[in-house]
Amino acid sequence: MSGWIKIGVEFIKALPGQWKGSSDPNAPSEIVDTMAEEAPRADSVAVGDESQIGVTAEDSVNEQEIARRREIVRQFFNDFWVSAEDKPRTFAERLDRAEGHINERLAARGETWQLDAASRKQFGLPPHKIRLD
Repeated sequence: MSGWIKIGVEFIKALPGQWKGSSDPNAPSEIVDTMAEEAPRADSVAVGDESQIGVTAEDSVNEQEIARRREIVRQFFNDFWVSAEDKPRTFAERLDRAEGHINERLAARGETWQLDAASRKQFGLPPHKIRLD
């Protein structure tokens, strides 16, 4: 449990560094560098337009955040299938059927991301299985 607290604290400390005016949203070195720094004073934070802030925050997700999100998906996936009797044979099919449930739980929890094709790829999960019904 203390490991999750440490990850949460490090993630929160990394957030101020994401708004330091980087023009490259895929530069993870800024996040790593800022984890050791103290949070900047309010008057030293560069303010940009909101569309840039949203893109930067989502595009520069660090490895700890990816691990946190994978764990959330795993938990919601297991919750969905724990009492099911008739389960599909493959993990990909199970993930496809659980995706709506997972996304509902993410939204209810206040997460700003969803399980979709991009996040599946980022987490190393199988893509949607194409159904030919």
